[in-house]
Amino acid sequence: MSMSVKSTLQRSSGAIRLLEAHDRISTEIVRDMKGLDGESFEGIWISGLTQTTYLGIPDTEIVSPLYRAILQATNLNALSSRSRPLCIAFDADSGGPISDIPALVAVLAEIGVSMVIIEDKVLKEPGKKVNSLLSANGSQSQADATEFGKIIQTFKKCAEGTDLMITARIESFNVRITQDDPDEEAASIQSSLEDALSRAEIYKKCGADAIMIHSKSTKPTEVLNFLVRFRQTDQTTPLVVVPTTYSTTSRQSLVDAGANVIIYANHLMRAKIQAIENPLWKCLSQNPYLFEGDEEARACVAARNYGCLLRILPERQYRESENVIFTTLLAEMRREAIRNMRAVTMELAGGTESGCEADSKIIPVKDLLNINAVHLMTL
Repeated sequence: MSMSVKSTLQRSSGAIRLLEAHDRISTEIVRDMKGLDGESFEGIWISGLTQTTYLGIPDTEIVSPLYRAILQATNLNALSSRSRPLCIAFDADSGGPISDIPALVAVLAEIGVSMVIIEDKVLKEPGKKVNSLLSANGSQSQADATEFGKIIQTFKKCAEGTDLMITARIESFNVRITQDDPDEEAASIQSSLEDALSRAEIYKKCGADAIMIHSKSTKPTEVLNFLVRFRQTDQTTPLVVVPTTYSTTSRQSLVDAGANVIIYANHLMRAKIQAIENPLWKCLSQNPYLFEGDEEARACVAARNYGCLLRILPERQYRESENVIFTTLLAEMRREAIRNMRAVTMELAGGTESGCEADSKIIPVKDLLNINAVHLMTL
């Protein structure tokens, strides 16, 4: 069972928080775990980065948002029969082909998604998307604001009669080129801020229900400046932030500046990979030929993509002499992944910072980006 983001925001006295979930178990963990004082996440974030990591493909829009939404349906079944409802937001990248939008909206509505976030970067062809946190992100240009507004209008029209909130993700800070000269850098940041604010107004006029402002800076300054400036003229439009890189920022400072939705975008995949590494390599050091002949499994190990590895291993069959070793390893990997994801969820739920001490239990986001960049599977 899911709740709408809109109704959850209306009931909340502060900002609501969403935590990334990429499979059924992580979805159940977000639903069930609480902080020491009973705090919990209001919903889940279906991340393009972690979903593609789980699938073993790069986060470059090789597969469409529609395809990812269809795959997500099974994982969300975990919400259907349990008591605590969650709201669900979906990372739709560029939105995909215009012709896919009606079907995408229909699938999202069917699986209980009530916020879809689309980013205003140009995707010239499938497989050419550049993740916003990569240093090479400036190589991908930002969409013309008016043209992107037409995409918003298409989503909005298709979402009529549903609770789906169309959220425009503004990439002005991420697509700019960093300048070496301090004065030029300051001017570049200011120009990006003005561009982001201008785009926000255009996107609202085109029907955007909410605005997400994104930044890969390790400091919250860019985001906080946008929030404060936006709130000077608009007190009601929901604002979404994703403090992946500025995770030591207090949540309250984001809320005070005007944020309504805070997304912890990739933490449970990072927790899973961290937890699996030690038991996996301990086993492989003693049984180096365990995955011999299984090229996909060996490729996952080489790339450190233990999220994908844990997905595919239950489908494997190994020689009878290896069954006990394999079964023991798989059980330990699952147990450690669940234990660490629960610990991270509990710590994040009760923490006052955007990342809190959970960062010691998860791999760095730059490691996740490197892991994700390796194309392992054919879908």
